[in-house]
Amino acid sequence: MSKIALTPNASGSGTLTIAAPNTSTDRTLTLPDETGDVVVTDGTTLFVDNTNNRVGIGTSSPSNKLKIYDSAATSTTFKANTLLNVSSNGSGADATINLTDGVANNAVISQLSGQLLFGTGSGAPERMRIDSSGNVLVGTTNTNSNTEDGLRLFGGAKYASFTRNGGSPLALVRRSNGGEILEFFYNSTKVGTVSISTTNTSYNTSSDYRLKENVVEVTDGIDRVKLLKPSRFNFIADPDKTVDGFLAHEVSDIVPEAITGIKDAVDADGNPEYQGIDQSKLVPLLTAALKEAITEIESLKARVATLESA
Repeated sequence: MSKIALTPNASGSGTLTIAAPNTSTDRTLTLPDETGDVVVTDGTTLFVDNTNNRVGIGTSSPSNKLKIYDSAATSTTFKANTLLNVSSNGSGADATINLTDGVANNAVISQLSGQLLFGTGSGAPERMRIDSSGNVLVGTTNTNSNTEDGLRLFGGAKYASFTRNGGSPLALVRRSNGGEILEFFYNSTKVGTVSISTTNTSYNTSSDYRLKENVVEVTDGIDRVKLLKPSRFNFIADPDKTVDGFLAHEVSDIVPEAITGIKDAVDADGNPEYQGIDQSKLVPLLTAALKEAITEIESLKARVATLESA
């Protein structure tokens, strides 16, 4: 049978002692003790509410409003039937907070060797970390952007990288006083950039001659431009604004590299997958047509001059 005893101390406070039959250590509640604290112990302090309005679990000297410490813990354990479980190793250097809902869907916040780790889902695998340099890693634990998929925000270097498909970079975002601030990659090859200067922003696609072969001059510029159908229209979402442009499917056979998507395409649920156009891709054709027109104009001018001088 358990024993309950109330013992007054010298300051007039009382200590409530509860002895359970299956343990050799009494549980005691001192309310308050000589320093004005409320203390629950079983040989070591379990809870303290002191005159500084601080709460300590596992410590009698909390340095913050709430301090939870277990000097005896050597590893982290999940408790599926609790909402909060905090543990640390013996040195106090590492600590883990486990948040659980009782059905094995867990969330974990861990401090490990100067890094803050976050895990979610069944078994709480790591989803994100903030490392000791202030870098934020999502979906990866490696700051090397060419080895693993994931998102990396490099705090010290002030840039970000996005990678997938075995670590191939998709984009790098950099803070800069000039030059390239955004780079795009395909299979680790840079294919485009956004660059800035003090007065200008440029959107660049790869165009170096070393990337190209079978280069021939466009000789049918006028014929192909005549096939284009510039139109005036409004978008359904903006009925009051009329613009100049093209219908994507009418351009796809003339300048296919300017068009993305397929006419009348839908996704698996029957929702439209709309085509897009990069109108800058029309510039080479328009330039070729203009050159041809200039050549014809100059030829006609020469003939007229010859006739006039006859």
